[in-house]
Amino acid sequence: MKYYFLDGAFYIDGLNNHIPDNAIEISSDEYHRLFDGQANGKIISAGNDGHPVLQEPIGLTREEEVARGEQKKQSLIDSAMQSISVLQMKLLAGRMLTDAETTRLNAVLDYIDAVQVIDTSTAPDINWPDFPVV
Repeated sequence: MKYYFLDGAFYIDGLNNHIPDNAIEISSDEYHRLFDGQANGKIISAGNDGHPVLQEPIGLTREEEVARGEQKKQSLIDSAMQSISVLQMKLLAGRMLTDAETTRLNAVLDYIDAVQVIDTSTAPDINWPDFPVV
């Protein structure tokens, strides 16, 4: 079986109906080596000569890191709020909380406070607080 590469795409003789004339033929071993590398986190791209090469993935931009930090921050707050929603409903209904429920509510509220003050501009180097186990 023959394998070809052009502009980031692979073509396999007998599988693809059309293989571009300027596609570069590569060996079966090279084809499998490239896909093994991709399976292990590498990126397949075209080298300067057009042949496929493995490269390290490009990291996120500063803005993308900060945006991920903001998304995680909001997700942690949302999860924490959901974990105490029943306790909040009890209070709104005028019901009393047990000592254990009050302790849990206060621990989760302290956690939410700790998450809210995190400066995501330091992403990805953020020390996220642990969710309280009460």
